[in-house]
Amino acid sequence: MRRLAAMLLVFIASAASAQFKERIDVVRILLDIRVIDAKGNALPDLTPADFEITIGGKRAEVESVEWVDESGGAADFSPPESDGGLKPAAPQERAGRLIVIFVQTDFAREAFRVGGQMGFMTYADKLIDSFAPDDRIAVMQFDSHLKLRLDFTSDREPVRAALRETLLINKPPEPPIVPSPSLAARLDREDMRHAPDSERGLIVLGNALRSIPGPKTILLFGWGLGRFGSDGVKMTRHYEAARRTLDAARATIFAIDIPNASYHSLQVGLQQAAADTGGLYVKAYPFPALAVDLLQRTLAGHYEIELRRPDDLKVGMHALNVRVKRRNNAYILAPATYTDRR
Repeated sequence: MRRLAAMLLVFIASAASAQFKERIDVVRILLDIRVIDAKGNALPDLTPADFEITIGGKRAEVESVEWVDESGGAADFSPPESDGGLKPAAPQERAGRLIVIFVQTDFAREAFRVGGQMGFMTYADKLIDSFAPDDRIAVMQFDSHLKLRLDFTSDREPVRAALRETLLINKPPEPPIVPSPSLAARLDREDMRHAPDSERGLIVLGNALRSIPGPKTILLFGWGLGRFGSDGVKMTRHYEAARRTLDAARATIFAIDIPNASYHSLQVGLQQAAADTGGLYVKAYPFPALAVDLLQRTLAGHYEIELRRPDDLKVGMHALNVRVKRRNNAYILAPATYTDRR
């Protein structure tokens, strides 16, 4: 009898062990990407079958695709369980976007940089007017260090005033207290004062945004990133940390190159920051109205794509590749990498 009981215990333990070994943990990844045509118009009608995505060269299964209309409404293009079709669900209530305008004000007061910043303000007003009423906007400035001009607000007049104040190099007053989420409540003032370049300023901003759920848009009104040397423009050693921090915060950079110059060396850094985070680079000079129009169309909406992480993906940073099948005119704005943090 004892022998039979012992055999039963061994059998039960073996079965439990087998069940444990056969268990597979499925990890899902959420990506924010944009797909536009050659004119910058958003393409909102794509389904899971249209996307082919690899992470570190390994295929990731697309489980659902949701088009988020950032001028109002959202449609879910996930396949319903009933018939496997791809029919958009009823529009969901849209939450306003969180937008941070990050302005680089040239501390050296180079005429072509400051002149470009001054001239772009009228067109910045047009861009602000195109935002949805429930979008919330914050204004940050970098000159000698990082400054907060305005916390998140849906009131457009303070945004316009704060943008004009970025032409000054002074100490801004503490912004009014705002409902959650508050950027001021999350920013480390010591880190802001000790951020001597824009790259480290972006690290501080990214750390503040990480605890706020959902995607964020950074509009970088700038004159450049990186450093120019004998071998061309190189990103600073702090850029990689900035990129990783913004990735963790689900923050995308849309870089607006504002100096009065058809070309300048540090625009390369703006282009790289936009490309790495899944955003867009536009040059304001000499046609700022066209640049703003392109940006408005691109910002009309984005896809939230849920993926099944490849089972054998290792911890760390991996190249991310997104392809849209059967659409030759599709241009994809997606992060350049995915970091598995587990």
